[in-house]
Amino acid sequence: MSNQQKPAAGRTPAGVLIAIVAIVLPLVPLAFWLHGVIPMMPGPVQSASFGLYLLARAFALVGFVLMFYQFVLTSRLPFLETALKRATMLKRHRALGKTGFVLVLLHGVILLSLDPSLYTPKTLGLIALIILTVAVIAAWFFKPLKLKLKTWRAIHLAAYVVFPLVFYHAIALGSTVLGYRPVYWLFVVLFTGYVLIVLYRIYRLFTRKKPGTKPAT
Repeated sequence: MSNQQKPAAGRTPAGVLIAIVAIVLPLVPLAFWLHGVIPMMPGPVQSASFGLYLLARAFALVGFVLMFYQFVLTSRLPFLETALKRATMLKRHRALGKTGFVLVLLHGVILLSLDPSLYTPKTLGLIALIILTVAVIAAWFFKPLKLKLKTWRAIHLAAYVVFPLVFYHAIALGSTVLGYRPVYWLFVVLFTGYVLIVLYRIYRLFTRKKPGTKPAT
């Protein structure tokens, strides 16, 4: 037997590179955004609510990126399947999903507490948060709720509606996205990636071989 040790799961060079890109991706536009908004900070008396407002917007930015990672990690893209073991991707999917959900939830709770008024882009954001919350509850409490697998899958698929709703919510409001070009282009690139992933999943759905299908001769 060979004495060479196999690399740990998810620790291949490609896996490490993917992890580095995944960490840096939300930090660069976040840094640009913070550089723009920090000079806007008011005096100490008014800074508490404004600080919460900025914190909620930062949560939304990072939460949006983590939400995108959920679709990437479950996409079955060939290069990811090669670079990362499926167990590693499932572990990252769960951990990032929990973190992203908490950030998005805090974003919604904070901003609604500061301004409870509703209008179309804001309402769509609230609808997206409700759908996401239902999907997360179904995932976290699958066994206690005794959900059928078919029901769980249907709820999980409904989460695909969340991302375009959140994208429209962010673009229509524009307070975080439109005023900062790096943030804007990050959102556009991630939404484009989301569309390509959805198209790829549909392609796999119609082209994968069914069990028992013989290969063409």
